[in-house]
Order: sequence, then structure tokens, then C-alpha cells
Amino acid sequence: MSDIRADRNLTDNFTLNQLTRTDQSDLQAENRNVTAEEELKLVVLAELLEKCREVLGCELDVLSGRRFVSLNKRVGGSDRSQHLRCEAVDFSPAGPDSEASVTDAWQKLATASRAGRLKFGQLIVESAAGRDGGRSVWVHISLGEPFRDKARCGEILSMKDGKYTMISKVV
Repeated sequence: MSDIRADRNLTDNFTLNQLTRTDQSDLQAENRNVTAEEELKLVVLAELLEKCREVLGCELDVLSGRRFVSLNKRVGGSDRSQHLRCEAVDFSPAGPDSEASVTDAWQKLATASRAGRLKFGQLIVESAAGRDGGRSVWVHISLGEPFRDKARCGEILSMKDGKYTMISKVV
């Protein structure tokens, strides 16, 4: 494991510390210990965020990227979460979050994916009271192929309080 407490850029606008941050301060140091392989995946994830930033035309607040097992359990993440493998990130447009602003961002990203401008595993607008730092709504995006089976890529979903609904699939 390499200790990544010394921050560095993964892309022009996203750093290693941003993609390994957590509101769970007692677990922060452990969450920043990643392998070289995990760090390479975080670069790919940061590149996906750059595309999201371009589509949305605004800065992004990274809420949760990489999660090690204990952190993932604490915040209520699935034991199959791509966050565990450095393959998913939760974010919102910079500034105060509202259901309207986050849903609007999610819809713009879904539209861009349908136009072939954005490839991913899953794109989800998620809401859950008090989850992961008390946030109530955010966008989740995960890496697609080769990190996720091609048949399960391009899924656009919504999640409210743990219940997922498939909205559409981009092929």
C-alpha cells in the first residue's frame, strides 16, 4: 500500500485527495491508503469526472469516491459497490445542493450519454436521508467496460431510500 496523504493531481481538476475523501474523519487516513492499481483506476475515474464537468459546464463537488470496506459499511454502501474497487464516485454540481439542481445535472448527463458523449457503467440520481455525511441527494457514476460487464453498462437509474428504479439503458 502507498500512503497518499500527500495530495497530487490525477487530472487537471481532480486530485487524489478529492477521490479518497470522506466525512468520516476517523476513517480518512485509512481511506487514503491505496495500491498502485487502485490509483490507476482513480485516474480513469477522474477522467470520467472531467467529462461530466465538461457536459455540465460547472465545477463539481466530489462527495465520495474510493471507499475501503469499513467505511463502505458505515455509510450504508452495498457490499458489491464499485466504490470498493475505486470504480465509482458520488458528486454534485458545486454550490448548495438541492433536489432540483442535482436532478437537473443527472438529466443533462443522461442526455449526453444518449448522444454518445458519455460512457459509464451506471448513472444514478440517489437520495437518502442522512446518508454519507448527511447529504440527501447526489449523482453516482461508475466506470463501464472493462471494469463492469458490457451487458450491465449504460444503465440510467434513480434511487430513493435504497430502492432502485431503472429509467433507461444506453447501448
